[in-house]
Amino acid sequence: MEQDRYPLTYRALQVRQVISWIKAGQSGCIVGLRGGGISNVLHFLLLEEAHQQYLKEDYDDFAFILIDLLALTECTEWAVCELILDRLLAHFHSHGIKEDTSREMASLQREVIRSRNLFSAYRAVERCMDILCRPPSQRIVLLFSEFDEVFRTLDPSLFRCLRAIRNAHKGQVCYVVAVTNELARLRNDLAEVEHFYQLVSRNVCYLGPFCEAETRHMIHYLSVRRPVGLGEEDTARLVELSGGHPGLLKAILSLLWNAHQEGNLEELAATLKDERAVQAECQKVWESLSASEQSALYALVAGAQVAPNILCRLKHRGVVRAGQLGSLIFSPLFAHFVSQRPRPSTQSTLVSRDPPIVQIDGQLVENLTELEFEMLCYLYEHWGRVCTKDELIADIYHQKYERMKGGVTDEALQKLVSRLRSKIEPAERPRYIVTVRGEGYKFVDPDGQ
Repeated sequence: MEQDRYPLTYRALQVRQVISWIKAGQSGCIVGLRGGGISNVLHFLLLEEAHQQYLKEDYDDFAFILIDLLALTECTEWAVCELILDRLLAHFHSHGIKEDTSREMASLQREVIRSRNLFSAYRAVERCMDILCRPPSQRIVLLFSEFDEVFRTLDPSLFRCLRAIRNAHKGQVCYVVAVTNELARLRNDLAEVEHFYQLVSRNVCYLGPFCEAETRHMIHYLSVRRPVGLGEEDTARLVELSGGHPGLLKAILSLLWNAHQEGNLEELAATLKDERAVQAECQKVWESLSASEQSALYALVAGAQVAPNILCRLKHRGVVRAGQLGSLIFSPLFAHFVSQRPRPSTQSTLVSRDPPIVQIDGQLVENLTELEFEMLCYLYEHWGRVCTKDELIADIYHQKYERMKGGVTDEALQKLVSRLRSKIEPAERPRYIVTVRGEGYKFVDPDGQ
């Protein structure tokens, strides 16, 4: 069944690119759209048939291990380390490592679980990799799925640990991280994770929608699982409507099956753009894009000019394709979705949650972290009123930051405000976010309007 789902030609261009890094002992990053099948590429890389196809006679030296970060019960540095240990132990135990090696690795994992000590967890992961890399020919590839939140929020010490492991085993250990946003847009303190960032950002693979042949294969695979009468015209129409986006394709087929419209896609096509499932998939794609990319799509559907660098980025991501009459959005359903989105305001200053827009002095601000965006939204929504430190901490950090020992300090809040100011105004001469000594902060109109 896996062979039917993933033929050896599956995502051949992208897989060949990723394998070339791995064979060279290098790490890299896969950037894809939400709902675009990033996890499927990682699962394909786990298949022995794929190893034989792309690694030839050396395939047995490589261990591909999926670190599915969706499995985390809590998004903490300790939990990531424990998950890595668990996946390493499970993989090598199933591949028949020596009994004494298995016992040693299991002992390390038990100690980490027992102590719940972060320093011990880092040392355990390092020790485990030392053990596994004893044979000089052993190559270990850690595939990190859903890496966005981990990279955005966790402490730099985790990434220093991962970089140190790779440095200790150059040529034997490499990482492939899968994200829906470029890494540089996820953190504002890149300098603190620079060594790891440079390691995984030197090689980037953009994963867009399927090509036509791959889309047709997926249609055939899904249709066999749940038979529906699809003629050649219906298949061609599915390719066109979905644009090869896996999430959109599955949503359309599901609606077709549920409507019991055997081989009669055209009757359904007229209403697809308004279907909730289709809208949800379009929303996922939209949320994968930066503010400047979203603005470029607004311009594109309006027939206006788009900055060449942004257009190039959208083409890399597969959102825009070259057509006979110019650049086209990959799917007519997504193009309709964009055309119906509320346009950014012409106001000089605007902060909006839906759609997520930050516009200061007429300029879009794109590189805010989650906490910075939440802070700005809260202050903006309480324009002109002093927001106390206590209410800011309670609203912005929420429950998931209760794990921080001693709670959120005044110093942490001050640093957050300082980072936010540095992105929207001169930090040494703040105009919008004003400090009210002894009380908190407020958002003001510098022109007094």
